[in-house]
Amino acid sequence: MCSSLPPSGNGSSTRRVRVRTLRRRQLQHIILEVGERFALTEVFVIGSSAILAVLPDPPEGVLTSTRDVDIVPPNDGDERVADQISYVIGESSAFDIEYGYHAQGVSMKTPTYAPHGWQARAIDVSVGKIVAHCMEPHDVVLSKLGAGREKDLEFASAAAALGLVEQSVLLTRLRLVPATADHLGLIAERIAALFK
Repeated sequence: MCSSLPPSGNGSSTRRVRVRTLRRRQLQHIILEVGERFALTEVFVIGSSAILAVLPDPPEGVLTSTRDVDIVPPNDGDERVADQISYVIGESSAFDIEYGYHAQGVSMKTPTYAPHGWQARAIDVSVGKIVAHCMEPHDVVLSKLGAGREKDLEFASAAAALGLVEQSVLLTRLRLVPATADHLGLIAERIAALFK
């Protein structure tokens, strides 16, 4: 399928390209491709690439060092559309080989530590008639602090250093995170560490 938003400087489709830092342009390209290929008018974007809704041209580094965009198709309880997205334009697909980035189809269950109500706080990025509801930065950071992998903690630290999140908002939304009291305490400690 032909897209009207190919990345800048895209050369031959036969060579493998590796994107080092995702930009809003690549996010928009993925949104357009998913919408057109799967007849969707809206999707949700979670994970690191959701930050591109508020930071279209991020500095190189951990904020957008990923090559994938996590896409949640709406009303996909059986995850069939998510699986198709991963197969058609996912990692190692022809799309990935041509452009150097890809979509990962995921479900609403994927962001385990996302605060309740995150969908209502999402920031919209529209491409033509397709709207991507991108997880708001505080919700992304809380989700990552809950997961607690090294790359997640580095992402959270970079977001805080750039002023994309505020400690007071993180602490307020922490009450909405589905986790045990012990785990919530650990996340609170991680929030405090971001702002030392």
